[in-house]
Amino acid sequence: MRASGYSVFRSAVFGFAITAAFVSYQLLTEPQSAVTRNSSLMLTFLFLCPPSILSVIRQVEVGTESFYTLWIVIGVLNAALYAAVRALITHRLRKAN
Repeated sequence: MRASGYSVFRSAVFGFAITAAFVSYQLLTEPQSAVTRNSSLMLTFLFLCPPSILSVIRQVEVGTESFYTLWIVIGVLNAALYAAVRALITHRLRKAN
């Protein structure tokens, strides 16, 4: 794997990590928790993880098996999105030179 391949992989891992942080925040602030959700932080996560819109389409209860399956799919989609953006940026920079 070349240096650009590693950067694409790192971007994919970063995208998946953002999704993992989003899921962790949701579990920390679930309805039975004493911690309340911050709407500006939720919007930030929505901006950083666009595939999370899929969670609105398919309503699942927090902590169930369906919840984790849905968020793994969202995490993979977000990782692919971040990798694709990094690959496009790398391609454009090479093409400019």
